[in-house]
This record gives sequence, C-alpha cells and structure tokens, in this order.
Amino acid sequence: MIYKPNDAQRSVISSQAPALVVLGGAGTGKTVTAVAAAREHLHAADGQLLAVRQKLVKQGVRSSMPARTRALFLSFSRTAVSQIMDRAAGVIGRLGPRLEVATFHGFAWRIITGFGAHHGFPPPQTVLSSANSRVPGAPPGLVYDDLIPSASDLLRLPAVAAHYAQRYSIVICDEFQDTSSAEWTFLQLIAPSARRIFLGDVHQSIYGGFKPGVSPAARVDAAMALPGACKIQLPASSYRDPSGVLPAAAEAARARCFADPAVAEAAGTGRLRVTPVLRGTGHDEVLELVRQARREKDTVSVFTHGIAATTTLSDALTEAQLPHEQIGFGEAHGEALAAQLSLIQFALGDDSAPVRRTLAVFVTAALRRGRQLPPLAGQMLHCTNPILERRLMGLLDDLRAARGGPEAGLGQLADVVSGAYARIGASRGREAWQQAAARTRSTLRLFGGEQSIAAVTTELLRLRDDSLVGSLSPRQRPVQVMNLHQTKGREADTTILLLGPDEFYGYEQEPFPDGSRLLYVVLTRARRTAHLVVPGRPHPLWSPLVAAVSAAASQPAS
Repeated sequence: MIYKPNDAQRSVISSQAPALVVLGGAGTGKTVTAVAAAREHLHAADGQLLAVRQKLVKQGVRSSMPARTRALFLSFSRTAVSQIMDRAAGVIGRLGPRLEVATFHGFAWRIITGFGAHHGFPPPQTVLSSANSRVPGAPPGLVYDDLIPSASDLLRLPAVAAHYAQRYSIVICDEFQDTSSAEWTFLQLIAPSARRIFLGDVHQSIYGGFKPGVSPAARVDAAMALPGACKIQLPASSYRDPSGVLPAAAEAARARCFADPAVAEAAGTGRLRVTPVLRGTGHDEVLELVRQARREKDTVSVFTHGIAATTTLSDALTEAQLPHEQIGFGEAHGEALAAQLSLIQFALGDDSAPVRRTLAVFVTAALRRGRQLPPLAGQMLHCTNPILERRLMGLLDDLRAARGGPEAGLGQLADVVSGAYARIGASRGREAWQQAAARTRSTLRLFGGEQSIAAVTTELLRLRDDSLVGSLSPRQRPVQVMNLHQTKGREADTTILLLGPDEFYGYEQEPFPDGSRLLYVVLTRARRTAHLVVPGRPHPLWSPLVAAVSAAASQPAS
C-alpha cells in the first residue's frame, strides 16, 4: 500500500519540535508516519551538512567533516521491530541503512557489549536467562533486569555519551506510554540533544498490572514537560481496517458499550465472529479456523491467555503438522540454541559438553512454571528417570555415530540435533526447538574449510544472546501464536482469540478499566476478520461482548 499522509500526519512529518508527542489509536499510522518524519529529518540534516561543507570549500578551509547522523527507533518486542522494518522500507527509501531499529533491551545489550569491556563488564559477556539462573550450576552473566540499568550507567560516561550524541540526531520511541521509570530514564540518556518523537496511545496501555513503574498519563505529562514539546493527535481513521468497522467495535467494547451499533455491525457483517468450544480445549476449533483462513491465503495471528495456553496450543498445531511461529518465546529459542550447541560439541568429541544441564535449562524455559524447577529438568540433572535415561543414552550414541567428520557427518549431525528433543520423549516446547534447529543447521555450514567448531560456537552463542534480548527475529510465518500481552504492534488478516474457562484477569470488576484496554488491543489487530473461540462460560471481561456478538449474528439480514 502506498503511504499517503493525511493533514495531521503531514504535521508530524514536517514538525521540527525538539520533542513531539504523537497520539493515535490502533492502526492510525503512527509508526509509518514516524519513519517518514525520520526520513525528512535526515534529509534536512544532510542538507545542513552539505551547506557547511560547501562553505568551507569556498573559504579554502581543509577540515574533517562529521559523519552523517542516524535515526534510532526503539520498540518493545522483536516481532514489532521486524514489522517496523518491513513497513519502513517503502517510506524511508535509500536512507534505510541509517534507520536503526531495536528493542530497549537489545539496544542496552549493544551498549554493554560495545563499551563495557573497560568499564566493569569484561568480555566475554553473556545474558543469564531466568531459566538458566534456576538450574543449578548457572554460569556468571547479566540477568535480563540488569541490562537497562547497566547500559544507563555506561551512557553516563562522557566518552559513551559523546559517541551516541554524534551518532543519532533523532530518537523515536514506540508505545512510550508503557515505558517503566528505568526505561524512561534510559531513553533520555541516549543522545540527549537529539530530537525526540514519542508514539503512543493511552488506551493501548496493557502492562500496568505486572510491569512496575508504568503510568500512561504520567508518561505523557513527562514528555510534554520536555523543552519545546508539542503534541499532535492523529485522527481515528485506521490504515489496518479502512472500513473502520472493527476499530469502531473495539472502541465500543473498550468503553463497555456492547449495545453500540458498531458491535452489531461488526457481527452482522461477519467481521467479528464467535465460535463456541463444543468440547475439550478449543484446539480443534482453532485448527479449523486457521485452515480456513490459510485456504484464503490470509495471514493468521492466534491469541491465548497466558504462556501455558500458548505452549499447549502450539504443541497441538505442531502435532497437526501446521507450521507456525511462536511469539514471545525468545528465552526458549535462545536456550534451545545453547542446548543444540552442547549436542554438537559432544558429537565432535567434547565429552565434557554440558548436555544434561543445557537440556534442563531449555526444558525450564519451555515449560515456564513459576520459580520451581520442572520435574523433567530435575530428572535430567539427577538421572532419576529410567525411561528418560535410556532415551538420553540412545541420543548420545547417535551423536557419537555422527562424529565422522565435518564433511561426512554434517547432514547426519544436523538431523540428530533437530530430532533430539522429540527423541527424549518431551512434547512441550517442540516448536521452539525446531525453530532453533533451523538456525543451528544453517550455522553448521560454517564448520569446514578454514572454519572450526570455534566459529560455530561463537555464532550460536551470539544468536542465543540476541534471542534473549529481543534482537533476533525468526523468519516470519503466516501463522503466529502468542499470548494476549504479545499482541501490541502486530497485525494479521485474520485473528483468533482462544478463551479458556476459569481464566484470571486480576481482581478488577466492571467496568474493567485495565482489562478493557486489553480487549481493545486484541480486537484491533485484524485487517479482515476477528474470531472469538469461547468456552461455555467466558470470563466477565469478555462475556458481554460474546453475548452481544452472538445475538447480533443470529439476527436475520435486513
């Protein structure tokens, strides 16, 4: 789609305000407009640099010129980063290499690895995941929550601050209303003299219940208190759904106005549909809806309530041989890479490779059961499950058989590693293992010629860290599965929300001020059709909407 900005968006693009707050609802084009503003800013900066260069030439002055500046775009999720880059390509054009897009934690990790060596973070640095820290024998490393505070400390050093001040002349923050106090401080420390564009929507703030320091109204006030700050409100038209049918229904649902004609219109036109769960978990209903959508060549996003529900649904899709991508499982993906590296090292003769421990860490990441070590992980560590032991010994025998050398055994080794997790009889987390195995297979091609296992080790460990900090995006598949809190910034032709019985949404009651924002975000992800797959008694957050949609859909067409 060709980007044609409206009047408000043109105001954003042409603004030269030191701090610009851009507010707008879902699908109003905040992201692509900010990229267009970055393009305009970089063009202007290049023009100023050229004018200075021409003036010096006329004066006969020889002097080194500063490098052309860049734009930094910060977001919260790796998939959102990937989608931003896709949307930006046609807008920013040849200036694309000068637009850097990163997650908050990915950028913090970049600062630490780039400047930490002489300031308290000697190499090799690694990220210690939550799962890794729970398994006995954890190596040293920076835990996820340490990344932004540590990077903030480095940004306070004059040399580091000067580097980023020269590099970036504009910094864009997506979903700024959801930044925590630490993230907001970190953001202000990056090139403080650079222009700022803050993109947000207080109605899409869905992290306040579990992310400390999030206050959307306070964050807007803080942004407007910056020197020279201006605010632009984008109109309510949606690029995602130009008809406005789903956005209007979502806004009515957020306001708990379920009798609003917008809800009836969305249901009556088939844009918003309810599918009851006839038996079991609802996986069969989801599978059928996904297959229907894919027959129409639609992209599909499936949402569930919570990590466990997402994992079990993913397992069901894998069992049904339906290719898909798990969203929000960067930890499992990263620790799968580490476990697969241990298998490779063992196969190539390193009997001290920590096969058991890295497998236990992956199981812990894939299951994500609170703070307790999963029983399967403990059994791997302590050799207490006879059936598991036989399967592990068989796997190790197969790895030894693949020691035939880098050329002869490369394909065989990749096959053994890819099938290892299923081989030991584990089911939960197979999709994350297979996604990682595809990267491992590609990385193994480094092994041979002048390269060594050291090259494979370095690359897989780099990919692991990048996955943990949100800098590594898997190849996007047309079907994606995620929990409700991973939905922001995403879109698909068809969305499917799988609700379960007895779901917990906190202690709110009507009018569900926080929960209704979540409802709004979920309903505004679809370009064409939004499905609700519901149990007999859905949670009160959703039940009035389910009842309204079901009633409207049952009415005869006028």
